[in-house]
Amino acid sequence: MNRIQYVKQKIQYMDEMEAKSILLLIYAKLDNAMDQGDEGMIKETAEEIFDMYHNLPSRILN
Repeated sequence: MNRIQYVKQKIQYMDEMEAKSILLLIYAKLDNAMDQGDEGMIKETAEEIFDMYHNLPSRILN
């Protein structure tokens, strides 16, 4: 399974509240990076968001 499929599978297991929270967090990080206007900050923010997707919890099977 490639990385995009792996992340897509994790996203599918999220409920609406979790998804909205992550969207708000992403927006806040992007807004902060754009306000800073620093290229390094923008790159760091992109990396944080990328990592955030890979750190989403996997579905727990009972």
